[in-house]
Amino acid sequence: MNFYLGYPLFFWEGLLNLLSMLTVGLIIALTTTFYLKKKDESTRVAGVILEKRIEAQHEILGFLEGHSQKYEMPQKEAAPMRELLSDYDFALPHHPHIQYAGVFARLDSYREFFNKFESLFSRHKLWLDKKVRHQMLLMQSYFAAINASLLVFNRIPLPAGVVLERQEMDDLGDRLLLILGIALDEEFNTLLMDLEMLMVRSIYKLDLTRPKRSFFEQRSKNKEARKIECFLINKSLMGKSLPKTVILAMDMAAASKNVELAEEDVQQYLARFANIDNQAAVS
Repeated sequence: MNFYLGYPLFFWEGLLNLLSMLTVGLIIALTTTFYLKKKDESTRVAGVILEKRIEAQHEILGFLEGHSQKYEMPQKEAAPMRELLSDYDFALPHHPHIQYAGVFARLDSYREFFNKFESLFSRHKLWLDKKVRHQMLLMQSYFAAINASLLVFNRIPLPAGVVLERQEMDDLGDRLLLILGIALDEEFNTLLMDLEMLMVRSIYKLDLTRPKRSFFEQRSKNKEARKIECFLINKSLMGKSLPKTVILAMDMAAASKNVELAEEDVQQYLARFANIDNQAAVS
């Protein structure tokens, strides 16, 4: 039997095996502890994000649902409204009924709604996922375009000395907003349903990937903005209705002041408007 330092070799071999097992066990224990701790931290972070996301989305959807209550115009008023919409080739999504969301009933209510929507988006966008943020940004741009359409009365080429007073512009804006609300009701509903669907999906597919700040991220943001602009101008019913909206607004203003707009001024204004529209479409 061989000895080393007064002890048999099998003793040293057993001690070496024991130390090896302890070392391996310690490494496994440390690795497992680190993994479980990291997983627990990820789970905790995911839980916080999910809770914040649900709260944010619940508030946004509650706000939109509260302002999208449907109203139907009485038949006595609906008949001339249908005729007006048909004359200017606006959509009649619920023909022969005239239906619209309550937010389009009055100009001041719509602007309050628009400001509140922007505030909600700004306050909650950090908790929303990429697709929901895109849809919210698209809707924000959509509502902004409608709001801009109501400012057309400030730029109508009325005859010299004829001016629309503030109250007159507000009254005309109320009527034009209602017309747009009726014509765009189905598209408005689609935007709301798409947002709700994306929000539900974002809860079940929680993505914790950290965004990277880079040149390519900026390109992605620019691409997103171009996609939204392309949808608004070339694909949305609202965008396609803009030329009709301008013509209708000019006719409404002229009728309210009992004047006729000079054909040359009208054509110049329409050409200028079309040029702005085309430039936006190209960009």
